[in-house]
Amino acid sequence: MSQFLNVVSPTEAIAIMSKNLSQVSSEIIDTDCSLGRVLSSDKVAEIQLPEFLRSSMDGYSVKASNTFGATEDLPAYLEVVGEIDMGHQVVPSISAGQAVTAYTGGMLADGADSVVMIEHTSMTGDGLLQVFRPVAKGENTIRPGEDFDFGDFIGKYGDVITTGTLGALLALGIDKVEVYRQLTVGVISSGDELVAPGVPTKLGQTRDINVYTIAAQIEKLGMGHVKFPLVEDNVESLQSAGMEALESCDALLYTSGSSLSSRDLTSQVIQSLGEPGVIAHGISVKPGKPTVLGITSGKPVIGLPGNPVSALTVFDFVVDPILRHISGRKTLPYQTVTAILQTDLPSERGRTDFVRVALKEIESSLTAVPIWGKSNSISVFSETVGYVQVSSEQSGLYKGTKVKVRLDV
Repeated sequence: MSQFLNVVSPTEAIAIMSKNLSQVSSEIIDTDCSLGRVLSSDKVAEIQLPEFLRSSMDGYSVKASNTFGATEDLPAYLEVVGEIDMGHQVVPSISAGQAVTAYTGGMLADGADSVVMIEHTSMTGDGLLQVFRPVAKGENTIRPGEDFDFGDFIGKYGDVITTGTLGALLALGIDKVEVYRQLTVGVISSGDELVAPGVPTKLGQTRDINVYTIAAQIEKLGMGHVKFPLVEDNVESLQSAGMEALESCDALLYTSGSSLSSRDLTSQVIQSLGEPGVIAHGISVKPGKPTVLGITSGKPVIGLPGNPVSALTVFDFVVDPILRHISGRKTLPYQTVTAILQTDLPSERGRTDFVRVALKEIESSLTAVPIWGKSNSISVFSETVGYVQVSSEQSGLYKGTKVKVRLDV
């Protein structure tokens, strides 16, 4: 194949794929069912919240000027001329020397500009309100538009709807919201030596875990997935499974078969599934170099290496941003910590290395400890918490270097 080993950097891989892929379509759904979905456009407030001057405390709505100078020994005296029931639209007015009972979240009397907390008051025997502390104008109130004003952003294009976003939308009367359709990713695992996790192995057989770990990563992104049954290592079986997956899925991931050997089948299958086919065969990373990137009918089709560490590493650094792009979901900064490298990390210029590390506290310093293992060593993931990246411009990192550890989340 002319594109065999057309190696690209991780950044180039993401850019090439994203350039040729569009976001999935949007749909309008009930806001109360939108948690975790992705906004397909900016949402701004079309009304103020609150819509009226609101009390933030239980107490009495007053004119602040009527409380100036009030102390425990010399309180201000006000006449209570009524109360405003919650949700009541008939609002009494107050004049100088008067007050109206106020409730948290309720309206203030017409003419009032502040609220005295009930804890700072008491009633005299003849029914006058004693105020023991002065309040400033606006104190213990929420002005109209203080929470959301006209045109304030509730959420922006690409934002994931959180519990807070959902609550804000509903508080502003928005009971329908336009979001991107939820992405569905198909995962196909192949290998004549593979068996399902619950099946006893025979000599030479290995339990398939890639389809499950990759599906778990997809689920963490808030996307749907379909795990297809294991298929045999031949073009016909892989092609048939791929065609079935592409009928119902927005993206397709093959795991295993992507090696540098002549036994590699994934690139042949991706090329056969439709135009334009294979975009690049090989990424300049370790682990994960023999990854195949392709597009079929506007959908990404990616062949991941069969080794579990390689597959998950490529997913985290290449597949994740591509899936975010077509789902409309923003790529947010990763969680990192700074640590001191415990040992030298050799590398080769022109290749990006992602090294799994554990974190230990040594002499009050956070230390990154590389965990060495083959790319099919599952224990590498169970013993580590994240990655240290050695860029393609570097020939390695020395012991004692301060490094950023990208944490698994």
